[in-house]
Amino acid sequence: MGFPHPTLDLPGAWPAVLSELDRLQVADEHSLALSALLMSDDRASHDSDDAMLAHICATAWVLSPDGAYAIFVRHKTLGWSTPGGHVEIGENTHQAALRELEEETGLTRFDIRLVGDGPAVVHATDTNNPRAHRHWNVGWLMTADMDAPLSPIEGARWFACDQLPTGPPDLAATLPILRTLLERDES
Repeated sequence: MGFPHPTLDLPGAWPAVLSELDRLQVADEHSLALSALLMSDDRASHDSDDAMLAHICATAWVLSPDGAYAIFVRHKTLGWSTPGGHVEIGENTHQAALRELEEETGLTRFDIRLVGDGPAVVHATDTNNPRAHRHWNVGWLMTADMDAPLSPIEGARWFACDQLPTGPPDLAATLPILRTLLERDES
């Protein structure tokens, strides 16, 4: 049983996620580390008391069509963050990103346009709730019309990309990469 529900824990063999990473648009040290964990099943070192828990998560990076704005949701421990969460057993990261997007913003697959034919980036978020663990986030880039209604439940809002809210440090580092992918997609 994963944390807090049946999630994809690491290390572990999750071939659907590894297959999605084969189509990753921007590879870096995070994606290489995640791929290595996906090819390892060294449960003994992972199960020790001092090993950091790790989970595969999916994020939905939703930008306006011109790339000037992004949707973030209010997260109780992270501040403003991308819509996303744990990938559940039986899902791939694309399915999880769409599920989390709908749960947290009200937007569905009919409201967004996927940019590229695979995930855009891998980014990591470390948390201490309830104990230290890492979220290996497989991020999918999407665009949406800014007039599409957002659910108020999670506090989803559009923010100008040059005036980011307080949130995880990977927001500011990841957005320029995604905006470049969006520009490349438009040309």
